Amino acid sequence: MNEFDWIETYLKPLAGPEGLGLLDDAALFKPRQGQDLVLTKDTLVEGVHFFKGEYGAGTAERLMVVNLSDLAAKGARPLGYLLSIAWPKHLDEANLKQWMQGFAKGLGAQQDAFGFKLFGGDTVRTSGPMTVSATFIGTVPEGEMVKRSAAHIGDDIWVTGTIGDAHLGLLLAQKSEQITEPDGQAIWTWEEAFRHPKPRLLFRKVLRQYATSCADISDGLLSEAGHISKASGTKLTLDLRSVPLSPSTRQWCKSDNVQDRIIELVTGGDDYELLFTSKSEDRAALVEAASKLNLEITNIGSVSEGEGVTCLDLEGQPVSIANTGYSHF
Repeated sequence: MNEFDWIETYLKPLAGPEGLGLLDDAALFKPRQGQDLVLTKDTLVEGVHFFKGEYGAGTAERLMVVNLSDLAAKGARPLGYLLSIAWPKHLDEANLKQWMQGFAKGLGAQQDAFGFKLFGGDTVRTSGPMTVSATFIGTVPEGEMVKRSAAHIGDDIWVTGTIGDAHLGLLLAQKSEQITEPDGQAIWTWEEAFRHPKPRLLFRKVLRQYATSCADISDGLLSEAGHISKASGTKLTLDLRSVPLSPSTRQWCKSDNVQDRIIELVTGGDDYELLFTSKSEDRAALVEAASKLNLEITNIGSVSEGEGVTCLDLEGQPVSIANTGYSHF
């Protein structure tokens, strides 16, 4: 299957009108009046961001989610994306066609779930590892994008969902010795979080209404807290006792040094949750708004004058943590 067959067969059905039938060298997009564009881009490399040989729907889904989660953190609605794929040359014709079909299926599932379309892109073959990249275009009402840089002294610090399930899902997939004899519920919880993460796009309107700053925490909760601190010029204090854990993950923490394991979870990454700050007087309204979306949010700290991130241990005392999260270099 050549480049044009791949585009005609699998990508053209995913394209929106902006893509001009994928017959041109560019897309044509005109934003609605009163809307700001929000742009984000992520790249995944085989053997680094996804397992070797996983060329199908799961990798496509992960590429979509890493970008959608960034849009969610800005309070944005996804409209479309530009896709770039470098397929490995070692794949023969039959295998390439099978993987292409699966990859397109993964793209389509995310498009259907969140209502956006393919605008265009590029596809090539490579003698190296598979590399996939997407540039996403989203919109927010003019002036309403939630940034990292506006956390205020006195704000609460919140996180959506639970922390660490995806990290344990990765360890499970790697057959790590840290995971021993998990029960069925733990396996399902961790695999689902790692293999099928859910971007918090439905929370975007609530964020725009109440959040003063926000960041996606896929590189680690502690790492992203540092980014908010630096961008806002404030100090963030996080209480490890308040970090929300699923029942299975809480049980895993109890099987060893609890504090060390919680620290591993808040620095492990792969959680497509949101870390955000909001005014303390909005606490009740924020909890009510999240509840209407059936979304668990947890207050895990506060913003104060100063700089950097301080973590309080299980005794309520400051604890030093050297490695704060995943690094791309």
